[in-house]
Amino acid sequence: MLVASRKNKHARQFVERKLIIRLRIFFALFILLLGVIVYEISSNYIPVSKAMLAFFSGILIGVVFTRRKRFFWEEETSRVIARMDRIGIVLLLVYIAYLIFRHIWLAHLFYGHQLTAFSFALTAGTMTGRVLTMRTQIRQILKNQKIL
Repeated sequence: MLVASRKNKHARQFVERKLIIRLRIFFALFILLLGVIVYEISSNYIPVSKAMLAFFSGILIGVVFTRRKRFFWEEETSRVIARMDRIGIVLLLVYIAYLIFRHIWLAHLFYGHQLTAFSFALTAGTMTGRVLTMRTQIRQILKNQKIL
């Protein structure tokens, strides 16, 4: 699914359970938000171009803010785990500020339904960026350990 390859289905046993759950939650949120975005576009609340701009901007934000977790192989448990480092704590604070104040920052550019739709598209992109980056980092560690 999100971690295992087609050839090697047992890769999930080498990944910390919290990471797998986090990946599944982010993926589920992405699917839910994608449905909302499609509804917002079909209701003409936001043009497709602005929704795509928000989505791709969100992917970049998601890739940057996945950095707040450091993924590594733990020898004791023989699993991939994630821990937050100092730079990650700073990025977490910036990310929280972004989540809290994005409506204030974006209110100068958008209004009403457009603001809500833009925020949903941005959030969906962020979830996509985080899932793709986390998955890539986990798979790279598993490849280095010769599991995949």
